[in-house]
Amino acid sequence: MIYLTNDTLDQAVYFELLGSSTLRNVSGGERRYRGVLGNGTSEVPVTVRQRRDCVEMDFGRGNIFSFVEERVIRKMLAEAVREMTTH
Repeated sequence: MIYLTNDTLDQAVYFELLGSSTLRNVSGGERRYRGVLGNGTSEVPVTVRQRRDCVEMDFGRGNIFSFVEERVIRKMLAEAVREMTTH
């Protein structure tokens, strides 16, 4: 579990990694992470795809973004994924 920030109710916002895989293709490799983004009250599934210097995220349905800004979470989660791949 990776702690990202606090939401508007001062609850911890976290990303829990459930699995990862590596895909190889002609243009290089792609790393996929599956997990859950939550704050103790609400959770949404997340798929993160990382290719070279690009990180893309798909969020499931939920009301977590009523408590925290999506762009802030995208930035923090992208940084966390980059950290995971460098170690």
